[in-house]
Amino acid sequence: MAITGRWPRAVFYDSKTTLFNWAWSWREAATRILARHGAKIPPQEFLETWVRMFEGLHRRAAFFRYAQVTDLVREALDYAGRLHGVACKPDDADIYLELQQQVELFPDTEEALTKQQALGVKIIIYSDVESKYLRMYVGKFRSFKPDFVGTTEDAGVAKPNPRTYEWVLRKTGLERRDVLYCAAPMFDIQGAMSAGMIAAWLRRPEGRLSKETHTAGDLQADFEIESLHELTRILEHNRRP
Repeated sequence: MAITGRWPRAVFYDSKTTLFNWAWSWREAATRILARHGAKIPPQEFLETWVRMFEGLHRRAAFFRYAQVTDLVREALDYAGRLHGVACKPDDADIYLELQQQVELFPDTEEALTKQQALGVKIIIYSDVESKYLRMYVGKFRSFKPDFVGTTEDAGVAKPNPRTYEWVLRKTGLERRDVLYCAAPMFDIQGAMSAGMIAAWLRRPEGRLSKETHTAGDLQADFEIESLHELTRILEHNRRP
């Protein structure tokens, strides 16, 4: 898909499984929690249940009443433990929270974002995690500085509710037509496109928490990419005078 002129003015990024390897913290937490309880369940099996419960609670928070991600993680862990016969305790979720300090950038993140910004494109990073965790992740950059960092905690509306993306546009003074949205989770792509943005689906398998695929009712992303370097090439093509 080619768009003539100096578009976009900004790339609007999801953070967790798009720029930062958040999924690692879930996998490691599932392994440690099961070991703590001496459970013989395969960690991947437990993780898939935990993530499925979390994703359901997350959608409820987006369209019913906002809740912080850490609260949803705890609630989902309790459900997963009950389903698998693991007597999870409230402080088991602290294992996951402590691992957030070790969440790292994906190898392509800083180089790609630096090159994109050098093209004259503003870089927006927006997340469902609480602000203190996003600041922790963004602090992993060696020299890159995003133009805007925000969270759904700031907005009070969770993804994929279109109102949360619109909040960012208002805060940055951008129009829908100015922005290219990029995310790894398909639900996030759906929310951004519902808000009227052109979107690039980053099919980053190592960052995926669930076996997420297209369904018949999904909006089709304008671009599908395998790395952020591909997105840089799209920007170079579309930013030509």
